[in-house]
Amino acid sequence: MPFSFAVRLVCLPAVAVTLLATLTAPALGERPDPVRQAALELTPTAVGRIAVGGSAKAAEKMLRRTLGPPDRAIDSKGCELDATADPRRTLTWDALTVSLAPAGAGRLVGWTIGAGRIPPHVTLPHGVTTATTVREAVRAIPGAKTQWDEVFQMYWITAPAEPSMMWAGDHEDGSGRIAYITNAFEPCE
Repeated sequence: MPFSFAVRLVCLPAVAVTLLATLTAPALGERPDPVRQAALELTPTAVGRIAVGGSAKAAEKMLRRTLGPPDRAIDSKGCELDATADPRRTLTWDALTVSLAPAGAGRLVGWTIGAGRIPPHVTLPHGVTTATTVREAVRAIPGAKTQWDEVFQMYWITAPAEPSMMWAGDHEDGSGRIAYITNAFEPCE
């Protein structure tokens, strides 16, 4: 076998790997590829590895690294109905909104899932998502309690073991799908 042919056979796999890596790498500023995206677990007490009350700066950095840049980032003065409320910074990726209190040292307030697509690889408590029916959610959440709320027009599901969590449907009879999930209910948002 001639030398140049042997060199081509040895170099071909290296060139193919380099080309494949170049073609599949995200462009600058582009969201991470969902196939390679890290998992993000939302719990009653945390967003990923950052506990509620933990560093707002660390939470935002971890979220941007995991989910890419947010669709929206909004800084507000806080709740107009509560003069003592802290300012808020909300970061939104389609259906996921994470709330931060940036004042002082800054802290993670919590997360909410609303209408829209849940980002890939995001996991939720008890596997309940906006694709879950209210009745399925009641069965999946240990110790679930339900109540129709006239003020918010929501069919709330709560669990004594997870006091910060709220799941909700929007039908008074408890039919339909989950429309809202949060570990940080703030009615002023």
